[in-house]
Amino acid sequence: MKSISNILSFLLFSSTLSLVAFAQSFTSENPIVLPTTSHDDDNLVLPEVYDQKGDPLRIGERYIINNPLLGGGSVYLDNIGNLKCPNAVLQHLSVPEFLGEGTPVMFVRKSDYGDVVRVMTVVYIKFFVETTRLCVNETVWKVNDEGLVVTGGNVGNENDIFKIMQTDLVIGDMKYVYKLLHCPSHLECKYIGGNFKNGYPHLATVDDDKHFIPFVFIKA
Repeated sequence: MKSISNILSFLLFSSTLSLVAFAQSFTSENPIVLPTTSHDDDNLVLPEVYDQKGDPLRIGERYIINNPLLGGGSVYLDNIGNLKCPNAVLQHLSVPEFLGEGTPVMFVRKSDYGDVVRVMTVVYIKFFVETTRLCVNETVWKVNDEGLVVTGGNVGNENDIFKIMQTDLVIGDMKYVYKLLHCPSHLECKYIGGNFKNGYPHLATVDDDKHFIPFVFIKA
């Protein structure tokens, strides 16, 4: 059991080393464009976020969020505390105990900015999953007081905002690779990385970009 725990911890917390070892090429194309409040840039059009087929992500469509690094896997929803509603946002890993398919998500937003998801713009993330009437409103992502990504958020709540940041990484044959950020209103954005807590590989906020998890989006 101890050896399995050590392996899982290594897989989850070696993002920096993995980025160096498994990113087969690196390009400076498509520089990151950040939103601005300058009046000179009112007409700035931010780049679209793409899935692995090269199609723009669209509001209301279903996607699998996947970590393309060796040892990584897809994001999924699970109940690990015998709760009334599952709320743990976890990541599959390439070990028998944590193999599996991801849970589809949808990107949604309250305001009408078109149906295409663009980098560094406000989105809410919710699992597309069969659920009970009791849990129907427990599928939107948020970050709890421990910094863990969980469900139970609300579309429109400014503390449950996420954004997608563009990277120039190419990992294997995955060329549209992104960072996820949690961006609560009036607070600094934090990158989404991992936290191996209580025996499970959680998604969690991290304080710097050295430990972020890269993600790709695959149409479900």
